[in-house]
Amino acid sequence: MLTRIGTTFPPNWQYGPEEIEMFDKTAKQIESRFPDRRNLLINTTWFGPQFDFDDGWPSIEKLFASGKSYDNLFLLSLIDPLYLMDRDLQLIQNNLSIKKTYRIGMFLNTEYEYNFHAIVGDHLMPKYNNDDVMLKNYDKDFLCYQRKPRVWRVDFANLVKQHNLIDNGIMTLGAKTEDDYDWSEGRTWEPMVLKESHEPYKKDGQNDKTHYGGIPNDLVTVGGLDIWNQCFLYISSETVFNHWEPLFVNERIWKTMIGLRPYVIQGNPATYKWLQGHGFKTFNHYWPHVDMEDSKSVLDNIIKVLQFLDTKSAEDKMSMYNDMLPDLLHNKNRFYEFSDEQKNKMENIFQD
Repeated sequence: MLTRIGTTFPPNWQYGPEEIEMFDKTAKQIESRFPDRRNLLINTTWFGPQFDFDDGWPSIEKLFASGKSYDNLFLLSLIDPLYLMDRDLQLIQNNLSIKKTYRIGMFLNTEYEYNFHAIVGDHLMPKYNNDDVMLKNYDKDFLCYQRKPRVWRVDFANLVKQHNLIDNGIMTLGAKTEDDYDWSEGRTWEPMVLKESHEPYKKDGQNDKTHYGGIPNDLVTVGGLDIWNQCFLYISSETVFNHWEPLFVNERIWKTMIGLRPYVIQGNPATYKWLQGHGFKTFNHYWPHVDMEDSKSVLDNIIKVLQFLDTKSAEDKMSMYNDMLPDLLHNKNRFYEFSDEQKNKMENIFQD
């Protein structure tokens, strides 16, 4: 017996069809693997008491009231990190007499881990030729796309300006959106929005030009190639920043792989070791004076990297890029291998 709870991205959004498909495939595998157990499967996108989706927390409360109990609880994390607090998970486990809890999908370094974003990235991201994305003529030190103005993005943008580095790169940062949560937690900032066409993103149902100053919610491309091809270093501005939160690796880092760029991570620095552990190259040895894995100084350390680049000539940076190129090509090839591995894990979750 299987009970399913949880909402998904709508089918007209990018990632929506893929999330729905993986939710269905997970349910079928659970039914096949545990046919004689009482199983509860929760898709964790927007799931928790802070969300009011009918097929979310209200459905859990109905189960509480029904007096039902379950042998197994399966948490399926695909698109977003888990927003369910530990105390709320404990409430589910206690009220429904859960005997065993399984974490599937984007729970990094766990038994049933696989990376949703790598799977859909292979499927949806453009198959760029190397020549399309390779840096040929250095112009800007860095590229940092930031849409939703989360605390660390606002802080980082302000730091870049304070250190007079803003003209060395290309950066975006979304504006406040009416009736939205204050992602900046009361901070002050100046939005930075590129004047670009939304035409390339028209098929994505999430791209409302009125949100965050009109910055496209680009999940699957490296952005405009005229911008990408100018910039040397990609700053991957992550959804989860704090080192005490669960590690979460999404499409932002995969863009650097398909786009042949070195990167630094504006997020949990444990991401570097996770990437290395899965066969990807990192580039922190090019700035040896900076401890990029120092979890207490992530933003300051990126500033140090940008200051280091500021001391180098364009010729020096092109030479550095050419030295990196074998590792960049390795990362691109490894990404497609890794994506196939993740798809196989998704389709064979309980395979011994």
